[in-house]
Amino acid sequence: ADNVTINGNGHSLTYKGTDDLLSVSGQNTTITNIKLNYENDAGGSAIEVTGSADISFIEIEAQGNKVYGIHSGKGGKITLDNTMGFNVSGNGSHNLVNGNAEIYDGKGNTQAIVDQIGADGLAAMAAHQFYAPGVAKDDANFGQGQWYLPSIGELMDLYGTNYEAMTEGDGTSGAVGDNKDKINEALNTLKANGADAAALNNSHYWSSSEAKGDIPWVLSMLNGYRSNYNKANGNLPIRSFSYLENRFDPSGNTPKIGDVMYADLSYGSADAYDGSKTAVGVVTWISEDGRSVKIINLKDLRFSSYDQAGNFNPDKPYQGTGTTSWSTANSGNTNITDITDYDNLKLLAAAQSGGKITVSNTNLTMNKDKIYLANQMSSYNEILSQYDALIKDSSYKGVNLLREQDLTVTFNEDRSAQLSVKGKDASTQVLGLVTINWKTQNDVAQSLSEIAAALNQIRQMSSELGNYYSIVTTRENFTQNLINVLTEGADKLTLADMNEESANMLALQTRQQLAVNSLSLASQASQSILKLF
Repeated sequence: ADNVTINGNGHSLTYKGTDDLLSVSGQNTTITNIKLNYENDAGGSAIEVTGSADISFIEIEAQGNKVYGIHSGKGGKITLDNTMGFNVSGNGSHNLVNGNAEIYDGKGNTQAIVDQIGADGLAAMAAHQFYAPGVAKDDANFGQGQWYLPSIGELMDLYGTNYEAMTEGDGTSGAVGDNKDKINEALNTLKANGADAAALNNSHYWSSSEAKGDIPWVLSMLNGYRSNYNKANGNLPIRSFSYLENRFDPSGNTPKIGDVMYADLSYGSADAYDGSKTAVGVVTWISEDGRSVKIINLKDLRFSSYDQAGNFNPDKPYQGTGTTSWSTANSGNTNITDITDYDNLKLLAAAQSGGKITVSNTNLTMNKDKIYLANQMSSYNEILSQYDALIKDSSYKGVNLLREQDLTVTFNEDRSAQLSVKGKDASTQVLGLVTINWKTQNDVAQSLSEIAAALNQIRQMSSELGNYYSIVTTRENFTQNLINVLTEGADKLTLADMNEESANMLALQTRQQLAVNSLSLASQASQSILKLF
């Protein structure tokens, strides 16, 4: 159906079977915020799009032979925005595929040839055994097993082809040659600067794609002519390809066609080559998301014979005497069962059946260092929500200075001395924390910038409220000191000295006692006189 939205709300969808997991044939489908766990041993796609889809905040874990993370085929259109990471494993399996994948899957084809006919598959075995001079045989990126015999589609990309202009499977229709010119220019520059490199020959090159059982596809680097040769009879040159998937950061300066690839996965113009690093190949293709590239080795492989098994020495890949056949006579008519045969009509249909993938924004991180963006964004939004709740609850006696409410402080009894404390609105909206829907790396950077600006505003608010606090504290101290002085004065006016008053009372009591004693003596004297009469 059209206009369908699939929002996983951060949950996972797990599937193991023989079908595609999500198949989109309608228009304007939205798939977002979901992790897909996909396993298919028969080959398929976690997301297959033949309609149109807008895909964002997606994470894919997929495994199985010829399994694709996202595949746009048969005219499908995909807008891919902020993937959180693809981890796709298995022979002939890829993260992101645009078009009919099989005619571009030389790596899977080569493995199928080696598995079925082994050493008899001369061209495929040589490419499979090759390792770049200057690197270790077991090098994880450019050692043995990391190279393969290109498919017909990869040779067409190497030459440069306008697929919409193709009118037949064989022939030169659609052949442009622009990529070949860039690559040859780089190879010639490398050679001039001292590297062991050579331009592509103006002859046909073997591909790993089959037209039928005893006929593989070949492509001429002279004019882009596509045709068929007999496996055991034709003697043609070979270039090995290597596919570096999900190795580059699209937010930076990504590789370009014609760039030199070095053993440390750095890259750059052939003009800058100075021999200080080991050059292993030249870039021939770049994925839509900018994270994956394909490269060719620097020279044609050389062989000790054209039709004998074991005719290639991987330790001396450029020191043989000539070219080779696709296979020995023993396997010349063998059809490789795991490679789909494409006759002229099928090749034309396959080349023109591609969809369109647009990466609207670069991925946030490399797959090896993922940021689970949806969860992080949810946590960030929750923090902002709790912050606003905290601001709302920061009130005292009905006044909230952090919600732009004012507080009047009175310093004397007639209310003639006052201070008006002006509140500030410290909510997230006023502080400018408005980017809460992260879609790109720039959105996250914008949020960080907003947080820095908000901190500056909060510091300014804190400084202003601190000034008010200082004034109130000073007036409070002054008022308290004044109260103490007045209290002391009042006490002096109203309170008696207990020692002095006690002494006065004792003196009065002494006088009173003396007076009483005097009267008593006088009375006794009078009575004594009366007794005389």
